Amino acid sequence: MKETAFGVLQIRPAEMWGLTLIELIEMAEARSKEKVTHYEFAYRRTAWLAANLMNATGTLKQPVTVDLLLGIDSTEDSRPINEEDRTKAFRDLVEKFNQ
Repeated sequence: MKETAFGVLQIRPAEMWGLTLIELIEMAEARSKEKVTHYEFAYRRTAWLAANLMNATGTLKQPVTVDLLLGIDSTEDSRPINEEDRTKAFRDLVEKFNQ
């Protein structure tokens, strides 16, 4: 709990002890969602740059798209992701980057 409050959330001890456990958990979840959004944006930006560079060479038979580089099936219907899948995807990302 202290590691999350002082490290991840970067709050002072007096602020932490003034919070309820639910408030601390909600703050940690919000921070986690913010980080996931940040990483997703960074992946998309990098894929966009890579696609532009690859397509600019003119040596490819078919143009490369951002979705292709990210492994996103563009034919798949765009339904919202449920909370369980989102949590699993987040944990996979955390494991990948904490190695």
